[in-house]
Amino acid sequence: MAPTGIPFVKAHGLGNDFLLVEQGSIGATAPGELALRMCDRHTGVGADGLVVLGPSNTGDATFRIFNADGSEAGLSGNALRCAAAWIFSRREPSLERIALETRVGLRELFFVGKHESEWITRAEIGHPSFAAVDVPFRPPKPAREPITNFALPVGDITISATILSMGNPQCILLVEDFDALDWMGLGAELERHAYFPDRANIGFVRVVHAERIEARFWERGAGHTLASGTGSCACAVAAHLAGKVGRRVIVALERGDLQVNWRDDGMVELTGPAVISVEGTVFL
Repeated sequence: MAPTGIPFVKAHGLGNDFLLVEQGSIGATAPGELALRMCDRHTGVGADGLVVLGPSNTGDATFRIFNADGSEAGLSGNALRCAAAWIFSRREPSLERIALETRVGLRELFFVGKHESEWITRAEIGHPSFAAVDVPFRPPKPAREPITNFALPVGDITISATILSMGNPQCILLVEDFDALDWMGLGAELERHAYFPDRANIGFVRVVHAERIEARFWERGAGHTLASGTGSCACAVAAHLAGKVGRRVIVALERGDLQVNWRDDGMVELTGPAVISVEGTVFL
């Protein structure tokens, strides 16, 4: 008897890659266990995370995102756009808007355009929260909110960080030079810092000018990722709070740019490409 396969699609947003499956195709398999096996780059397909799409009563689909280590996250901006690209690719060309039901609420995505294999979408990521309880962030003494320029002890040093939630915990550091900093090593330490009971996504941002920043990421459950949607939003918000940029910025990542707009009503929008690169079947 032939083994039962699980159909999947692999997509990426500027190198931040995800596997997408339908909830009905995975049967009784635990999504976290599936993510752990499928995302392994040596014995599985390989990806930064797994997206499970299912039926929804309030939107076009439910959206669950699991990190490569099997842990579930609340949101991922790049994964949202990858899911939207997959849905748009299977619908009528006139479809311009979809809504995905996530753990942190309904998120709307809008079709912007298509360039060769890239699906360009604008996603409403959400309102940033600066409450420590929402991150969650638990230092020994309560921090003044919004949590900016927070003196965060790491080993023998203390760094200045901005702490917020973008649907997931974000710790953002403004830096002058990526090459002069072991940001991956620091990111790995900060991910599991004692002040973050649910771990954290770590973003490093360098301001180029008032309308452009550069960013690098170390994400919980995935490690170094070439891009991060929610991380880019958090970096833009942190740079704005520091008085370095406006509310609309371009975020330069390792393989391209994303656009972030922190609207006057508080909503953060993220615009960028997603590419569907592989379709196949995995046998476990």
